[in-house]
Amino acid sequence: MSEAERIIEYGKKIEEVYRLRTPRSKKIIKNGENYVPDGDMRISVWFEPYPTVMSKGDGCRLYDVDGNDYLDFSNNWTSMILGNNHPKVVEAITRQAPLGSAMAAPSESVYDWAKILCERISSVDKIRFCTSGTEGVMFAVRAARAYTGKDKILKMEGNYHGSYDIMEMQVGWRRLPRGIPKSVEKDVLVTPFNDEEAAERVIKENKDEMAAVIVEGIMGAAGMIPPENDYLKFLRQVTSENGVLLIIDEVISFRLSTGGAQQIFGVEPDLTALGKTIGGGLPVGAFGGRDDVMAVYSPKQKHPAHHAGTFVATPISVAAGIACLKEMTPGAIKKINALGVLLKKGLRGVLDGLKIKAQLKGYGSLQQIHFTHEPVFTASTAFLTQDRDVLRLFHLAMMNKGVFIPNRGFFAISTPMTEAEIHKAVNATFEVLSELKPLIREIAPQLVG
Repeated sequence: MSEAERIIEYGKKIEEVYRLRTPRSKKIIKNGENYVPDGDMRISVWFEPYPTVMSKGDGCRLYDVDGNDYLDFSNNWTSMILGNNHPKVVEAITRQAPLGSAMAAPSESVYDWAKILCERISSVDKIRFCTSGTEGVMFAVRAARAYTGKDKILKMEGNYHGSYDIMEMQVGWRRLPRGIPKSVEKDVLVTPFNDEEAAERVIKENKDEMAAVIVEGIMGAAGMIPPENDYLKFLRQVTSENGVLLIIDEVISFRLSTGGAQQIFGVEPDLTALGKTIGGGLPVGAFGGRDDVMAVYSPKQKHPAHHAGTFVATPISVAAGIACLKEMTPGAIKKINALGVLLKKGLRGVLDGLKIKAQLKGYGSLQQIHFTHEPVFTASTAFLTQDRDVLRLFHLAMMNKGVFIPNRGFFAISTPMTEAEIHKAVNATFEVLSELKPLIREIAPQLVG
């Protein structure tokens, strides 16, 4: 039997268990194909043979339409730091809803929300809100271009900054997605994450045309890869020396401390993009930074940069956001980061005990397994050396064990979790990898021994 046939055969066994557990999910997705392309509403949550349809979230658990329950290590792709239906957030939404959900005027509370974020992030003098992390990035980039009068942007390979056209630019391991104009290649430059030499060269060669460098506080979509060897400090120094602004995308990494990754790594960017955790589970985003840079959006300027949006900072979103930020205390963040360290230790023990060569990357409450024997510091290593078949089977098998992780293999920890949930995830990982090990030895022998 060929390697491909062996993978298919083993995959069918895991899929059969999954199908037996989730017949109603299958039916709902199938019926949805009548109205939605292949029943997929959100590409990031799609996986074969079909995604699980959830009916309820409560604390750190999810419940699907077939009655199965799961430990929620997705946190809706890291955004639900307080878990699902946190009582303080529910109370805030319930209190605001009868008073109006959206109005074409600012609410008094939006300035309280802005004050909290400006006080927590030392680099942010002024802030504006939007409706997603993608928009937060988009308007931060626009601010940089308006302020400098330059067009080019440098981003890091594998850094995910949302679905804004120019931020889809990558090199090497991924082509431009369909529908993105080739023109983005003219104004967006790309270098590997954690590669100081490449970044310095590109910045110096293009400084007269470069508005900003944008980088994630921790590289999320590529596998929770932290900056190494003061990489963020290096970018701060080289951008300052060459008249280029620095934007840090904290959409994911803001959960790691009260001031985000920039607080952890001691960096003061010119602009910051935010989203996910700042909204308490509702769709929000924000961007902020230096007073003089953010002034490009002042309505009192003769020709301000344009920023608008029908649902920007609605009273109901503000209420949820404030409630969430008040619960994101130093103590709460310290607790979930400690649970992340415990999880990493447990996963390392499983891998070492089974003699499986995989990498663990992450910081605090965000951890990820990479099924590769090579050290992971860049997106190319993460994407090009990882065994995707092993990852797919691991993900589906963990679902069958009642552990809900995204199909990329990361674990995000929320405040309702305790050591008990961490131990359950570690035990499930042991059971799954013990079952998968004979197949791994056959199809990816470099990962065993």
